[in-house]
Amino acid sequence: MSALSTLPPALVEAFRAFAEDPADAVEGALLVSRIVQPDTNAAWCRAELGRIAQRAAVAGGAEAMVTTLAAMGFCGARERYGDASSGCIEQVLRTRRGMPIALGVIVLGVAAQLGIDAAGINFPRRFLVTLSGLLVDPFEMAVKTEAQCRAWLRQEIRGETEEALLESDFDGAFRRAEPADIAMRMLNNLRMSRDFRMNPAHALAITDCQLLLDPSVCNLRIDRADIWLALGALDMARGELEAALTLASDHAKAHVRRRLDALPDASEQTVN
Repeated sequence: MSALSTLPPALVEAFRAFAEDPADAVEGALLVSRIVQPDTNAAWCRAELGRIAQRAAVAGGAEAMVTTLAAMGFCGARERYGDASSGCIEQVLRTRRGMPIALGVIVLGVAAQLGIDAAGINFPRRFLVTLSGLLVDPFEMAVKTEAQCRAWLRQEIRGETEEALLESDFDGAFRRAEPADIAMRMLNNLRMSRDFRMNPAHALAITDCQLLLDPSVCNLRIDRADIWLALGALDMARGELEAALTLASDHAKAHVRRRLDALPDASEQTVN
């Protein structure tokens, strides 16, 4: 943990325990929720998932489950997409609006209650779920095809660049997301939220949790270097970049080395 961690030690230890046995996406999401909402009522959340599952069980089947969730009002929070609360599972259960990944965790949690085979899918820009072979977009709370998801992503990218996506760009786009992957992505979203992205100390605490989940992510070390630089801690930034250098692929090593070389020596620092 960093010396500037803003998280309660009990929560940090809970993340450590989850990292050692990341078997349940709902439990990981509840930990993420506690960063934003320390009084997250985990027992109520689990019970609410059970109540939703009871209602969905009446309809029966994976597709009917999605239809039931949609009828209950679960869908994307378009008006507050960038808010941290949109990623908190308790808030999403109460408001029935949220980010794709929080809604996806609810789908996974209900499916687990019903014994329906389900998995998260780390699709770019929008988390997806599979239910008994069906592909589900939780933000729309609707069954989709791979072709529809590819078309959606192409449309999203087209608004930002003139370069069209190639088929090879979709390699790995539909890969399975394990519970630790889901928690990591939720934490990434939290760092980028309006509530946290302007607070370096909070952002650093979030990356502390991410390091517990996966200490081998090179880009995470680079992100931490940027956070330390924002806090004026040059030596800590250098340490992060040195760690990144050991983790970087051959292709990325040159970039990390340039970042390291660009840091001023301690003797060049000025005291104000």
